[in-house]
Amino acid sequence: MQLTYLLLLLGIGLLGGFLAGLVGVGGGIVFAPVLFFYFQAIGVPASVVTPLTLGTSLFCTLLASLSSAWFQYRRQAVVPAVALGAGLFSALAITLTTRYVTTQPWYNGTAFRLVFGLVLLSVALRMLRGEAHNPGTTPTFRLRWPVLAGAGTVAGAVAAAAGVGGGIILVPLYHRLLGLPMHRAVGTSSATIVLISLVGILSYALSSPAASPGMPTLGHVDVLHGLLLAVPATISARFGVQTAHRLRTVWLRRIFAVLALFIAGRLLLQALSQIW
Repeated sequence: MQLTYLLLLLGIGLLGGFLAGLVGVGGGIVFAPVLFFYFQAIGVPASVVTPLTLGTSLFCTLLASLSSAWFQYRRQAVVPAVALGAGLFSALAITLTTRYVTTQPWYNGTAFRLVFGLVLLSVALRMLRGEAHNPGTTPTFRLRWPVLAGAGTVAGAVAAAAGVGGGIILVPLYHRLLGLPMHRAVGTSSATIVLISLVGILSYALSSPAASPGMPTLGHVDVLHGLLLAVPATISARFGVQTAHRLRTVWLRRIFAVLALFIAGRLLLQALSQIW
């Protein structure tokens, strides 16, 4: 591996871990596009690039979210019942999406860019609109199982289709529909992502690549390159958590939204240029 690639992956890992702790997204919004372009650059067959990206991104996300969730839990920012409930509902969605969508030949690089970009765009726009609650009121938490079922199912499908932990879905739903304060929504999202990414990894690891990736892999999971991203991510996640608890809620929303808009715009432009 070239030194440039090595340093790039390590640096991106630090950034992804910091974001995982800061906004509860697991780091997948950074890991997935970086892995996608990296695998293309080193000559991985086109038929394997997308599922290999998704499986490896979820592997990175698992380790980053484990670190983030632990530090969030220590700060009492995790609601275990919510994390477990949504995580369990996500399992079926992940399994079905992996089996019948993302490992199929038609789910190529262009489809990945479109799905990932649209998901990020929609969530970022919602976050920029501001609070769902009336100004001056404090959100009231209510454990609603239909919301958990919907959140887990949607987050699981998004996780499998876009290689992210689902935090881009979970954070706003926990905040708006369950009434969790933003910091607890972020912490609980990190814990949920641990369960979602674990199921996702198993689904991709047990699937067989359509062609040889040209490197040692576990199904559609590249453990070696994943560790180059994930190990530094576990180190930087705690600093993201510490920063999050010092920032006002409005700044968390804005940071989350700006980052998502930037990545979404880039991916959608690339996808549309290939279609047209």
